[in-house]
Amino acid sequence: MPSLHIDETSVRSVLVPQNPPGEPITEYTLNPYSGCGMGCAYCYVMKFPFAYEYPKAWGEWVQPKMNAPFLLGKARAKIYGRKIFMGSATDPYQYIERKYRLSRRCLKVLVDCNLKALTVHTRSHLILDDLDLLTQFGSRLRVGFSVPTNDDRVRKRTEPKAPKIGVRLKAMKQLREAGIHVTASLAPVLYCQPRQFAEQIAEAADGVYFGKMDYTDRTGIASMPKARRYFNSLTYRELIAELKAELINVGMLKSEK
Repeated sequence: MPSLHIDETSVRSVLVPQNPPGEPITEYTLNPYSGCGMGCAYCYVMKFPFAYEYPKAWGEWVQPKMNAPFLLGKARAKIYGRKIFMGSATDPYQYIERKYRLSRRCLKVLVDCNLKALTVHTRSHLILDDLDLLTQFGSRLRVGFSVPTNDDRVRKRTEPKAPKIGVRLKAMKQLREAGIHVTASLAPVLYCQPRQFAEQIAEAADGVYFGKMDYTDRTGIASMPKARRYFNSLTYRELIAELKAELINVGMLKSEK
């Protein structure tokens, strides 16, 4: 695999306001890094201009936002009592977090902001490094954990630099044991063993977010002809239906009837 290009940078702002209709799940997104060393083939972020205009391929570069904690500290008054989503366009616990600790330093700021809600989205067990801070948010915290398959053969093809599935499931259980609400993000659903997968999710998560593959021409999946055919096939639609039924059986999804 190509080595990871690390491009330390400073930014003007680290918060992006969100204005969705209705009751929003977040009011600001926060991404301590630009780019992502995980490089998942289906990642929707690679279709954004900042990603496809970067001179290196998605997954081969990361820009640590070195002044992110400082800027967040300056914005304390603005985000006091608000809803924050960390990890909307990067994984805040990708491997270089062990070096830079930007996500941890941002959490230290957020702990004192009396947030109404904090959502952290990741696919990495390194989130456990910050368990001491995460538990301070109590019921205001939700961790979304990306687990698109329970088959490591599939993971190796689509997200080879991401942690193994068993490692993720174990981390999810540890978060729950610490009293943290965990949502399994099955988005997109990849090839899996539906019954076993549903049972594994039921053991590791409090809830589930479920979605089918929805790629664009700029994602890595688009360059895999066999994968494109599969995700457009009846076989894939049947897999989705079977997994949904199994998730209903184990109480992770509500029946639509």
